[in-house]
Amino acid sequence: MRFTSFVLWTTLSLSGLALPAQPTPAPTATIPADLPTGERWLRHFREDLLPFWNVPAAWGTPRGDFPTFRGNDGQAVDWAKPPAELAEALGWIKEQFSREYVRMKSRQTYFYGVAYHLTGDPKMLELARDGATFIRRRALDPQTGSAVSYWEQGVPKPEMLARTTQDLAYAQLGLAMYYYLTRDEATLRDIRKLKRHIFSQYWNPEWQALRWVKKESPDGEHLRQELVAQLDQVNAYLLLLTPILPPADRREWAADLKRLAQVMVRDYHDADRHLFWGSLHDPAQKQLGSRHTDFGHTAKAYWMLERIGRLTSEQPLIDLATTGAKAVLKQAYLPDSGTWGSRLRPDGSVGTGKEWWIYAELDQLAATLALTDPAQTAPLPRTAEFWFKRMVDPVHHEVWGGTGGAPGFEPWQGPKIHQWKSGYHSAEHALVGYLTAQALHRQAAILYFAPPSAKALLRPYVFEGSATTRTSLPLPGFPGRRKVAVTFTALK
Repeated sequence: MRFTSFVLWTTLSLSGLALPAQPTPAPTATIPADLPTGERWLRHFREDLLPFWNVPAAWGTPRGDFPTFRGNDGQAVDWAKPPAELAEALGWIKEQFSREYVRMKSRQTYFYGVAYHLTGDPKMLELARDGATFIRRRALDPQTGSAVSYWEQGVPKPEMLARTTQDLAYAQLGLAMYYYLTRDEATLRDIRKLKRHIFSQYWNPEWQALRWVKKESPDGEHLRQELVAQLDQVNAYLLLLTPILPPADRREWAADLKRLAQVMVRDYHDADRHLFWGSLHDPAQKQLGSRHTDFGHTAKAYWMLERIGRLTSEQPLIDLATTGAKAVLKQAYLPDSGTWGSRLRPDGSVGTGKEWWIYAELDQLAATLALTDPAQTAPLPRTAEFWFKRMVDPVHHEVWGGTGGAPGFEPWQGPKIHQWKSGYHSAEHALVGYLTAQALHRQAAILYFAPPSAKALLRPYVFEGSATTRTSLPLPGFPGRRKVAVTFTALK
């Protein structure tokens, strides 16, 4: 069944044809009465997340040079006497204290973009602009279009073709959110240039896939075949921007989305197990419990494939992704605790510990599927309750990196912000939670944009929807732009 669908989809794609999306069947299930409302998700964003990021210690010097590391109380780090969570951090975190990562500045830029998107506060858009400006001026190479991965004691590293495609994708994340909100043409020019660099320099004709790095090295990094080299191009910028680009760009980017979808299904997807393998270059990694073989990468891959299918009207891809997504959600849900597990252990059992980003991806996937199949809402009241009550730091805000396993699920007391954890996943979780909750409760969702014209094509994030009303006001601090509030209904 999987082989037939994939061959049919690939054949149609390569011939330049596309199957029309089939009509969505009328929902037959009802949503739980205690499914969190959109207002609950907005309150979570305003009260639990935003206070951690809306403080001077988070803004950087100059503003926009957002720090990779801060204390769990949100304060700047005194490296002569770091707080306990950093002094006692795991080795892989401590060994990179001397680095400032572009991907983390980009993720924080994204956070402020979401903050404006949900609240309409111009000060949040100013912070997003500060982050985007810093990345464009300091991290991007005007000659090649590449992006620095990190600065180590002020020195940009590594050399150009030793940078990973994952880091290059995440350099785009904050820029993409800023363009999505503002339609700033200068930002789009830099996004295009970096995207061309990635696909021209890192596409491997032999593999018909993106490389991890291009520069050959004795340690074999250039031979690594990684799911995230493909997947993170999609979720960081391609999917969000493709439908709002000028027509020529839209056609090219849609073709690239299809290409990457084919790579992920052809090379990394295990249809029998309903998972995606994290890497291919080491046969020892193609087993349960291996690096990046977890519910988070699998959920994100299925979510992205389902969204690509809808955007490009590829019904076989929608079917493949939906079937696999429902299976992995069923595997990941732990009914005794009403929570999501993080991965399958080597023996096939479900690991009960929590990782913040994996938990968020599973919630987002279930909520998206529920738009056409309300039965998928069944776990969401309990998974959301756990998130609000156990994952949030009630004193200093934001969310913990995760928890231990059953029965206690005690929060990890390690750093809440480091070289891989910022506000990206928690902000997207709240945004998707708000949009889908409003739709499932049959309420309109309001989002704020900042285009030059109120007539711009505006969409509700990675979803489709009907823009029923728009209001347009001057936007303080942004000459020539409007504060446009859009009411969306019929989310799908």
